[in-house]
Amino acid sequence: MSTFDRRTLLTKTTQAAIASGVAGFLANSSLQLAMAEPAKKVASGGGSDYPIAIFTKVFQTHTFAELSDAVAVVGADGVEATIRSKGHIEPEQAADSIPQMVEALAKNDKRLLIAATGINQADKPSERLLTVLRDNGVRHYRMGYYRYEKSNRSGSMLQEVRNAAAQAKDLAAMNRELGVVGLYQNHYGKNYVGSLIWDLAILLEGIDRQDMGIALDLRHLRAEISGSYQTAVDVVRPHLRSIYLKDTRRDATNGDSLGDVPLGEGMVNRELFRDALQSISPVPISLHVEYFGQNAIPVGKIQPVVDAYRRDLVTLRSWMA
Repeated sequence: MSTFDRRTLLTKTTQAAIASGVAGFLANSSLQLAMAEPAKKVASGGGSDYPIAIFTKVFQTHTFAELSDAVAVVGADGVEATIRSKGHIEPEQAADSIPQMVEALAKNDKRLLIAATGINQADKPSERLLTVLRDNGVRHYRMGYYRYEKSNRSGSMLQEVRNAAAQAKDLAAMNRELGVVGLYQNHYGKNYVGSLIWDLAILLEGIDRQDMGIALDLRHLRAEISGSYQTAVDVVRPHLRSIYLKDTRRDATNGDSLGDVPLGEGMVNRELFRDALQSISPVPISLHVEYFGQNAIPVGKIQPVVDAYRRDLVTLRSWMA
């Protein structure tokens, strides 16, 4: 379908609708955990209408079987896996590797819940990857970012958002055709479209959130906005589609300096989470542990990350109760 046809379709429809593996993992890594009681207690929160994924960036050196076993130890429902350039799966290998990851996760009753991709436009490579994801039961994907041009600070940044919005509308139409949902994460930083939050209202205007919506990152929201963060959320509330959980706090001596912390120990709290949760229909949400950095961690050194995920998962599920 042509770009024009996709956009026309979107406009018209929007208007009209307005455990054996775990033992092996423990034996072959430093994860000398007694899984029984703590993991069972965490896992007992499963079956929620809002399944919880853990972000796999720090697990990228793991095999799919090792990843599956780690998720089972954590007690989450599944993963948000990096399926992008330099990710756990390269897009060119998706057709072969995604079914393998899905199969490995299923052995521990876990799922590939969200794919973190670099997709932000409707083109053939995007369509191929999204088709593979859909055919393997993955309906939600995180989009690649739109960015403000560093050289355009004296120009029309609003026009940059409008230009990105045209791309987003075409991509949303393709999502509808394929039966998938694009999630656009707000990200901290001056060059990200969406960092201001209100600019996402422009980006997603006229787009049904069943096709594309916001993955509201509470850490990045609070890092960017202080006193008016609730107003910012209200502006984009009609576009909320998922929630990303992580936490940060400002340095006591330097308010511009941020330090990532365990969930609930910084500026992100239950009240903020519950307010956002009431605005989204059942959908996977994603838990991150940014305080371990952005680099992949070897299997033999992954124990502290697993402990952190388990701890933050207990906090998150207490907020959901």
